[in-house]
Amino acid sequence: MNEFENNLSKEVAKVTAESAKNIAEDIIRPSSISIGNNLGLMVDGVMGWLGCWGEKQKLLQKKYIDEFKQELNNKISNVNKENLKEPPMNIVGPAIESSKYFYEEEYYRDMYSSLLAAACDKSKIDNVHPSYTEIIKQISPLDAKVLNMFKYHNTYPLAILQMIDRNNKITPCTQYLFFFKELDKEFDLLEHIKLTASLDNLIRLGIIIKNNNVVELNHNYDEFNEHFLYKAFSATKDSSEDEIKTLPYRIELTEFGRRFFSICIS
Repeated sequence: MNEFENNLSKEVAKVTAESAKNIAEDIIRPSSISIGNNLGLMVDGVMGWLGCWGEKQKLLQKKYIDEFKQELNNKISNVNKENLKEPPMNIVGPAIESSKYFYEEEYYRDMYSSLLAAACDKSKIDNVHPSYTEIIKQISPLDAKVLNMFKYHNTYPLAILQMIDRNNKITPCTQYLFFFKELDKEFDLLEHIKLTASLDNLIRLGIIIKNNNVVELNHNYDEFNEHFLYKAFSATKDSSEDEIKTLPYRIELTEFGRRFFSICIS
């Protein structure tokens, strides 16, 4: 072997050893870059085969996937290096698989990327539950907007109306009356009408509870008499003897809901 071949052989061995060392270190102590890259490859693998219709849709798909990967990498890079870990496949597999159908909406991308980043964080993994993937799939834009309100307050007042006629027959109002305090105007009239179905869904998912054992402190429930739904319900009275009763409630996150919120709502 001549001197050139000998030096080349030594250099190749050196590079190979360094590469093996990097791989071994990454297995023992994964970096945010390696984890982000690996998850990015999974995203490409799952979403790359998603059938699209038309060139415009293909371009949109690439745009949304790139945004999703960038958001995911950003969140993983914010995890403390000492807390970084390879995420469990029972979390990342279903989350990435499900996200391929939901990447168009920003709030879906945000929740899925938050969930995946939390799965890479030792300090958060105990609050990550496999059911979160399925829950995200069943949340509408309005549901997400309601959940977002719990960034500002832990509880909100809610009223349920009943009409009681002269024979004590009770007719309930089909709509709940919401009040989101200083943020109430974040919801338009049409959204207020849809909020009842949204709350019912979040209750069904075990995220929010409608509590009548403890009502909202320092809130005068008589203020709901000025609510437009209260006035609309009052207009249906057949007689001046009919009485409208306001039942006080408050809405709050369940313990499960608080854990979901802490992981998926950034």
